[in-house]
Amino acid sequence: MRLARALLSSILLSAAGGAAVAQDSPSLNGYVTLANGYWNRGLSQNDGLSVQLGIDYQQKAGWFVGAWAANVEYEFEKTWAEPRKIESEIYGGYHQRNGNWSWTAMLGRYFYPDTAVSYDWNELSGTVGYRDRIYYTAAYTDQYYGLWRSSLSQELSFSQPLRGNFELGATLGHVEVAGTPINYTHWNFGVSKVVRHVAIDLRYYESGFDYAGFLGDPEHPHYVLSVSYALRGSKSRI
Repeated sequence: MRLARALLSSILLSAAGGAAVAQDSPSLNGYVTLANGYWNRGLSQNDGLSVQLGIDYQQKAGWFVGAWAANVEYEFEKTWAEPRKIESEIYGGYHQRNGNWSWTAMLGRYFYPDTAVSYDWNELSGTVGYRDRIYYTAAYTDQYYGLWRSSLSQELSFSQPLRGNFELGATLGHVEVAGTPINYTHWNFGVSKVVRHVAIDLRYYESGFDYAGFLGDPEHPHYVLSVSYALRGSKSRI
């Protein structure tokens, strides 16, 4: 999904993925992430320091709302008078689980403030998880990045906790935009370490998309190191 975006850890919220989970009681959670880059759906959105902020309210019945934001920079727009500098999203949805299975439905809207061209768009997504290890996510929009084109993004993710609060994680994804040549596969693999309320993640990204443009850049540094701090340490699973 979006952190979309480096996986944080089980104590942090996945806001870029829209993950949320029902709690025994309502909870308000947040996080701040610092990283040497920000990748989304197989493409780099920022080649320098990335700062990501998120907040998420989870109601015990399974409903949730939240918002997140990250700084972005695109080589494609560096000569523009009003390029994209901030990517943000507000979202809401519902999560439930039954035995080994879980599912999440979410509706979100992306915002890019103070731009010469409107890139804002809505997205409907659903995630099915099995034993908190394997997840499948499909996300659809009828106006990708403000274009009059529909897009479908699919991701299959895997996570495996290890001793010492380490976790391995990997994602295989595919993005297709109708009526365009945008049709590519991407993947990432990484390891995370949790130390109290801090998660450290080192991840490698690769993409079948082979040129830089308004979607991002496939050739920025492929290794991303991120450090995330949970403003509240309540556990969260897709």
